[in-house]
Amino acid sequence: GKSGNYFAVFYDGSRDPKETSIALKTKRKNQAMAKFVKLAKEVEAGGFDPWDPEDLKPSRLTLAEAMEAFLTEKKDRRPKTLYAYRLALSGLLKKEHTPPALMVAHLRQEHVRSYIEAPKRNGSAKDTTEVTVATKRHRYRHLSVFVRWAMEKGYLRRNPIEGIAMPRLGKRVPEFLTPTELERILTAIDAYVDLKQPGGHIRDGEVLWLKDFILVAVGTGMRLSEVCSLRWSDVDFESGFVTVRNREDFRTKSGHERRIPLVGDAFAVLKRRHTERTDDLDGPALTYGDGRPVRPEYASKRFKKFARLAKVPERIKFHSLRHTCASWLTMKGVSPAIIQQILGHADISTTMIYSHLAPDVMKKAMESAFAPQE
Repeated sequence: GKSGNYFAVFYDGSRDPKETSIALKTKRKNQAMAKFVKLAKEVEAGGFDPWDPEDLKPSRLTLAEAMEAFLTEKKDRRPKTLYAYRLALSGLLKKEHTPPALMVAHLRQEHVRSYIEAPKRNGSAKDTTEVTVATKRHRYRHLSVFVRWAMEKGYLRRNPIEGIAMPRLGKRVPEFLTPTELERILTAIDAYVDLKQPGGHIRDGEVLWLKDFILVAVGTGMRLSEVCSLRWSDVDFESGFVTVRNREDFRTKSGHERRIPLVGDAFAVLKRRHTERTDDLDGPALTYGDGRPVRPEYASKRFKKFARLAKVPERIKFHSLRHTCASWLTMKGVSPAIIQQILGHADISTTMIYSHLAPDVMKKAMESAFAPQE
């Protein structure tokens, strides 16, 4: 050009005009060549159209840079949530889905679809297995949040997810424990302690703490992370409530705090734990036998061990205790609106998945409204 800057020229006999050029904004030949090669790769991959005026005004951020900016802006989210976003977004950056150094403005539907539907590699490109619908939905949801953010920032002018339907997940009834199955798990823990203690392979209280976790989880419907973060300042024995709070190192899944009635075994466990306290610090209400805070991942693994020893269904995991609470409440005739408040569901449709467990309750409600009165 007259300015001395280099231009990239593209030709396609089927387009109008047949030829178009893009300023590379450099007078140095080596830099111009590098920029041209990058553009050519994006054109070949379908991520950039030199004839599209919108593509000639892209954001200066690459897709990777935009993702880092997104994660930085979301840094106040729960660590688990932030990790899930990073995992989902990093998958899109793999070369089989997007070309290297793709500009965020050039993200297209085919890139997103390729990643959402990508099979799982088992060591090599040829050895793959189909991923579950749940995994596809996980990718879809997290990418959707990123795309909305990028569009609000003006980094994207077209929605690359628009036109891709959310993968449909077949309805699955949540697995829950019967009172008998719950008792079998608690008995399995006791039996394990009795078996191991004489040989000196297990210390007093090393596993028994898990019983307390189980009873509080079933009796309150709290998530495992919420049980682990419960502190003594959250427990009010006088009013009979526990409060699930947000803290600097913990946020509830919905972001909202809630109060849960404390009764039965859950009340008894926390009352005993409170009586056994040796300090008045605002520490965790439930801990290991030696007083250390419990790691959610470890509690989950230990629970699974005893669930298997108790020979309950293999699908049962620690989160099933939350389903157990909701299921038992439903079968006792508690309204979905009340259960929603106890469990902290953001949408009552989530709570309604338990409604099939209350056929007698629904029948009685219909009879009271419509049956002839004697």
